[in-house]
Amino acid sequence: MLYQRIPYFLEVANCLSFSTAARNLHVSQQAVTKQIAALEDELGMRLFYRTTRQVVLTPAGSVLRDDLAQLTRQIGDSVERARALADAGRSVLRVGFLSALSRRDVILPVTQFLRDRYRDMELDIQLLDFQALRNQLLDGKLNLCVTTSNDWQLWPGVVTTILKRKQFQVVFSERHPLASCPALSLEELGRYTHLILPDSNLIQGVLQWARKIPCLRTSPCPDISTLMVRLAMDEGFALLTKVIEGHDAPDLRYWDVPFPEAHAEIVCICRETEREEIRQIPQAMRRRDLIRL
Repeated sequence: MLYQRIPYFLEVANCLSFSTAARNLHVSQQAVTKQIAALEDELGMRLFYRTTRQVVLTPAGSVLRDDLAQLTRQIGDSVERARALADAGRSVLRVGFLSALSRRDVILPVTQFLRDRYRDMELDIQLLDFQALRNQLLDGKLNLCVTTSNDWQLWPGVVTTILKRKQFQVVFSERHPLASCPALSLEELGRYTHLILPDSNLIQGVLQWARKIPCLRTSPCPDISTLMVRLAMDEGFALLTKVIEGHDAPDLRYWDVPFPEAHAEIVCICRETEREEIRQIPQAMRRRDLIRL
């Protein structure tokens, strides 16, 4: 019953009026009131504050409105894509990318290659975080994923193809004091803040050599996008590879980390149980050397 009541909830949440929602839905106001009351009872929470003069979302109602609106749009998009495929008789190639990867240098070249080479398939591209990529691939919701995830060696039942290796570098803003050092060294880094990502976002092996990088203190960032913004604000330095979105910003400076093991790998992963046609795609991508960084 929850799914049937969602349209009523979203309409009231959007216009904040039971009477207006009833007119838009072409039902009686009593029917709208009954559906909202039943939804609140089913969920065990109040979704609206109602007086004779106004209707206001509760904090819980506001969260539910935002999440359900997004889910409803996604469901609508999925239905439309499925309908188009059914009409065309085409199969779907579902590919996930780590959302932090460079659009120009990684995502678009790979997407263009797949679209041109596999014209008999409908290409469904998704940009996801590390955890979502892993879960959706293992659950069979993706055919392939392209990532630099730290734990891909531990994913069960998958085939992994390394597309590119890139050296880690120290990166900082050209306005940061490090940019004015005539000869940058590890000792010089020890005077400044090291912006870091959560352990779950780090490449396998990073922790071992990253401990050799001195710093005044570490400052955690929740994700790569936040880290890049803080770099642009001259807050410190970070350890990154030139595979992420924004790596080519003109106000960033790079310095090679002096450890040979300090590199990351861009990989394409599929499940062992995928059909042969899908399992051959990563090898075709590697032969074309699509990622030119």
